[in-house]
Amino acid sequence: MKENCNQLAEADNADKGNRFCSPLDCLFSLNPIQFSLLSSIIGILVIDNLDLNQQNSLGNFLVGVGQNILTAAAQGAMLESKNEKNDQIRDQIQMLKKQICVLEQDLD
Repeated sequence: MKENCNQLAEADNADKGNRFCSPLDCLFSLNPIQFSLLSSIIGILVIDNLDLNQQNSLGNFLVGVGQNILTAAAQGAMLESKNEKNDQIRDQIQMLKKQICVLEQDLD
């Protein structure tokens, strides 16, 4: 009986090996409701063992971390957008150059 349990556990682990995701991948795969619920549960579990000053301090620290993440993401999005626009402008310039060449050939 114990061997059967071990075999089932090994088979289950082998199957899970194909579906393994890192903690961050798993976190980012949650839907919005699950994501919010997880945040609430973690927050409630953490504050249970902290006094008010510790709660304030930790809360402010996490807000600071979050603000830094948002600032970096905003800058990254802006640079990405700028690069995409530059690429589009370059493509338009190339297309215009080709059209000018065709027009010049038509004039000759």
